[in-house]
Amino acid sequence: MPRIYKFTRTGLKLLYKIRHHRGHGIHSPFVFNLITKVIEEKTPYHAYEDIRYALESAHIRKSSLSKEDKLFFRLVNYFSAQHILEIGSGYGITTLFLTAPSNNIVCACLEPSAKKCDEAEKLYAIWNKDIRLYPGEKLIIPDRKPDCIFINLNSFPLSDNIVQYLSDITYEKTFIIIEGIRTKKRNQALWKSIINMDSRTVVLDLFNIGIVFFDKTLYRWEYKISF
Repeated sequence: MPRIYKFTRTGLKLLYKIRHHRGHGIHSPFVFNLITKVIEEKTPYHAYEDIRYALESAHIRKSSLSKEDKLFFRLVNYFSAQHILEIGSGYGITTLFLTAPSNNIVCACLEPSAKKCDEAEKLYAIWNKDIRLYPGEKLIIPDRKPDCIFINLNSFPLSDNIVQYLSDITYEKTFIIIEGIRTKKRNQALWKSIINMDSRTVVLDLFNIGIVFFDKTLYRWEYKISF
């Protein structure tokens, strides 16, 4: 009888590291460019210094900017997203990265914690962008369908009807960034339900971050990417 081996968490991360590194084995030009020009890009954007200055002005001590937040900035910048919905905005730090690429960005932020909302509002006042904060656990219907939806599964309690909600507010140019897809079993289940949406095409699985696209010109496929 064949033996069944299970990967440890460290083993899974190593597996992700060796898959599609630097775009190897990727035949989709869209995904190849996304890996080489966005996910693995190391350019020190001036916007990072603006963000660091805003954090210091708000007396937020952060020794370094996380590679995850920098990735979120690069994704919004690469796709020129103008209307963003952030579900689970926390203390507002990630919001700065999502809105840094352009002064024309409009971002709606949903956060259930009143304490985090209070801190985020102070940071948003310093940042001076078009950011609209919605306290509480209610999911809003945006005035127009977002170009980018950011979901932090660790910060916002989502119900099983999230798939229907996302189906209602997305269009073919929307992309969804989901953080925390493997931190809890509940998060894993939500992630699986989202990538099973009929309307989605390309999925990028970066181990704890997922990116979902709905562009009908792309083939429906899932890629496990080193990050």
